[in-house]
Amino acid sequence: MRSYENRAAPRDRGRRRSDLSLSIMQSTDIPTMEGRPAPPLSFAAIEARIKAMPEGPLLAFETPGWVTFLYAMGAGAAVVAVLPSLFVLIWAPQPWMAAMARGGVIAMGCALALPFLRSLRIMLLAFRHFRSSAIEQMDHDRAVMAELSRWLATYPQAAIADHLRFAQYMQATLQAKLGFLGGGADKLGILPAAIAAFIALRNWNDVQATPLWLVIVGLFLCVLWGIGVIASALRLRVQTFEAVLGNAMKLKDGEQAR
Repeated sequence: MRSYENRAAPRDRGRRRSDLSLSIMQSTDIPTMEGRPAPPLSFAAIEARIKAMPEGPLLAFETPGWVTFLYAMGAGAAVVAVLPSLFVLIWAPQPWMAAMARGGVIAMGCALALPFLRSLRIMLLAFRHFRSSAIEQMDHDRAVMAELSRWLATYPQAAIADHLRFAQYMQATLQAKLGFLGGGADKLGILPAAIAAFIALRNWNDVQATPLWLVIVGLFLCVLWGIGVIASALRLRVQTFEAVLGNAMKLKDGEQAR
């Protein structure tokens, strides 16, 4: 009888170990979506979730893709309008250089006309309904971010903490890189593009009317404006990632404290 009990004891211990490992695996399983395993936590998954969220009352104030495209076209046209002032330093002035400068100015005006009119319309709407719309948007964003944080809280805490640390690291790294490359260009708004457009207008009648240093400044301002636009969009998205991941971590800590 004793020998039988000694042989049965290892089996019981092995069964308990397997039950314990199964319970651990079940506690760390990834969340499910509609009965199917959810994809692993990633910034791409968070971005897809954000895009699937409903927009708020300030949707009209958001910059759509076609406006961004026209802004880029306008900046490129300003560069084309300024380039003939550099060409005259290499070759003798030619009629096509003046035509190129005029064409660049016309293309810049056509590309920026619709975004400019849209900005005026939005400015008038903002003056009339900004306070009420902004408050409604705040309520909407709070509910959306709370829902997104609850969805993130279904993932393991280790994965959330890892993504939060990386988002904080990216925020600090992005700030340092932008300070080195653009020097706070994202805070200048559309001012660099406006100055570049003014420099391009000087080439309307004479490609030699603009001095070399001013041409270089115009080209630099176009690049600076592009850096500022891209940096602002990226920084806002990283800040959103950091906020929702931080809220999800607080939800996880609250669950463990119960």
